[in-house]
Amino acid sequence: MRIAIVDLKWSYGIESLSTAIREELLRYAEVELISATESQLPYSIKIAKSRTATDMVLAFVNPIVHLRLIRSIIRMKPDVVYINSPHLLNPVVAAFCRVFTDIYVISHVHDPDYYGSPHAAFVANSIAFFLSRVSNRVYCLGTGIRDMICERFRVCSERVAVFRHGPNQKTFYDSHDARERLTQPEYFAFIGSVHPRKGIQFFLEAAYEFNQRHGTGRVKFLLAGAGDARPYREMINRLPNLLVVNRFIENDEINDMLGRSYALVLPYVGGMLQSSFPAIAYGNGCPVIASRIGSLYEEIDEGKTGYVVDKENASEITEAMCKVVDSGKYADLSRNAMNAYLQKFQWKCIGEEIYRDMKASLSRARNDSDSA
Repeated sequence: MRIAIVDLKWSYGIESLSTAIREELLRYAEVELISATESQLPYSIKIAKSRTATDMVLAFVNPIVHLRLIRSIIRMKPDVVYINSPHLLNPVVAAFCRVFTDIYVISHVHDPDYYGSPHAAFVANSIAFFLSRVSNRVYCLGTGIRDMICERFRVCSERVAVFRHGPNQKTFYDSHDARERLTQPEYFAFIGSVHPRKGIQFFLEAAYEFNQRHGTGRVKFLLAGAGDARPYREMINRLPNLLVVNRFIENDEINDMLGRSYALVLPYVGGMLQSSFPAIAYGNGCPVIASRIGSLYEEIDEGKTGYVVDKENASEITEAMCKVVDSGKYADLSRNAMNAYLQKFQWKCIGEEIYRDMKASLSRARNDSDSA
């Protein structure tokens, strides 16, 4: 079987994810990768610059890019095209393959309810709708997202498959044989881009409530990531035990931060229906406290690998923090997080599951076509 992975949107995370998926699928099939020109992967077929929204618009309105993209697919002659990252050109790929070829199209739909400006949300949601309806099969990261796709886009549930993703970077347990933490925990951490949809204000409010109960000497807090932190300055100034690292965080730094954390807090409030951070956290033996939104929380085993809280609820985040430090559960939570990573988030197993689904669904489609 020949598979073409289409990852036209460029970012460090997407490129790492593409590499992991390609490496695992190569164990079973021939795999080609179509990417943005910013890609550093020497084996990828580079189509157009796609780092920013402006780049994507310029690529979309450029007929030469369309021809280059279509020519690459024709030259590859894949059995399956797997559209894995969000881009304005994805509908072009799906439509061409479905109308003019017998290529089997699988699209990964990330967020069926995009959180952003009205114009951006309209475009993103329209693309997600088109891909969900036109593709032969749809992949997503959780049952919550699957249900949203089926309900909002009126897609039959049998056409939608749920596959978790492993981490898009190496974790502590990918680099060490020992299953013991290198350090003792110091803080509760928020790590990621500083953006309103991440619910940062609820993390900071929960930290303040925790200090009110326990004082500022019990634990520290960490806010790490690039973005505009000025709207949170007043809340930050109330927390003398808060460490702020307001810049892009490298992968090795993320691992070190998670290794020093009682728990990673993901208080997302909208648009962030999924995240690779639970897998990364578990790979560093770090429990997770996450909002009950989309499929973000589905990988958390309540009271065993972390805690689930209602979105926009700082008090519940505080209660979860207290459970970690007051009940002495941290060691068990950390151990369970390690085991969850080893059992569920290894790319070797995930890649095999994805390949089996691709092979089986392609076979069914061809049998149905022959019967017709």
